[in-house]
Amino acid sequence: MNDAPTPLSKQDLSTSFIRSLCAGEIEESVLFPYPTMAEEERELLKSVIEAVDSLLESRGEDFRAWDAAGAMPAEFVEELRQFGLFGLIIPEENGGMGLGNMAYSRTLQQIARYDASVAVTIGAHSSIGMRGLKLYGTPDQCERYYDKLVTGEMIAAFCLTEPGAGSDSAAVKSTAEDKGDHYLLNGSKIWITNGGIADFFTVFARSAVVDGKNKLSAFIVTKDMPGVTVSGHEDKMGIRASSTTSVFFEDVKIPKENLLGPEHGGFKVAMNILNSGRSGLGGGSVGGMKSLIGMASKYAMERKQFGEPIGSFGLIQQKIGHMVVE
Repeated sequence: MNDAPTPLSKQDLSTSFIRSLCAGEIEESVLFPYPTMAEEERELLKSVIEAVDSLLESRGEDFRAWDAAGAMPAEFVEELRQFGLFGLIIPEENGGMGLGNMAYSRTLQQIARYDASVAVTIGAHSSIGMRGLKLYGTPDQCERYYDKLVTGEMIAAFCLTEPGAGSDSAAVKSTAEDKGDHYLLNGSKIWITNGGIADFFTVFARSAVVDGKNKLSAFIVTKDMPGVTVSGHEDKMGIRASSTTSVFFEDVKIPKENLLGPEHGGFKVAMNILNSGRSGLGGGSVGGMKSLIGMASKYAMERKQFGEPIGSFGLIQQKIGHMVVE
């Protein structure tokens, strides 16, 4: 074992703790030093959390009504814009808050404590919808789109899944043909979060076949491009107030400058976007779990059997304890 861990700034980002552990090696540099938040970001996060609380904590009845109706009012989405919640990860020099992964995850955790549909709407925009622009965008692309994304004038969506391609992204059927001065996009995507309210789509399509294998490329597609259409709202079992639709592309002409990342390198682009955005999803899940633990604990002290709150019984205490541990 090394005496001193390798500094994070010098660490190979492809290092995997679990893979190394299977090989009998302990990669201390992945675990130590434990990441901490800079004081400046901590203060910013505090103000963001306070803003989230002020916006959402009194809306419980609204959230339940919107979930039953299966739609989030446009007026409320405008409030999310006004509070700056679509600019969480966009760099400060571009008008955003520039939150790192820890602060961003903590913010989505707080939002999800109030409503999962709101967390999904904001998370799909920042975690995956426009994450590719942040990771791979050229200076020109960032200049063209950041201003509108940070204000929520453009809401972003991530378009990878198709009827026959989900986890198996290599099975994507959508095609992007190189026509010299543009790409011609044809295909469809399903289960697209924010699909009904998005104007900015990160789209993955087959751009070549090499040795019998599909090669994907990623593209920036905007809703105003001719040939882009969106289906009606999907009626889901949960997170019903968030927008989920199919998106269709018919002979959509994509300018060459809208290629996102390397040509034919879309698979790696997609995986890096998904990996980078997982911290937000994890934060939202933790927020939901904390709310459920609070609800269960409150009920355990209100519900009485044999003249006592059921929370006084060992089995119930054990169940809630397991919830906290899990």
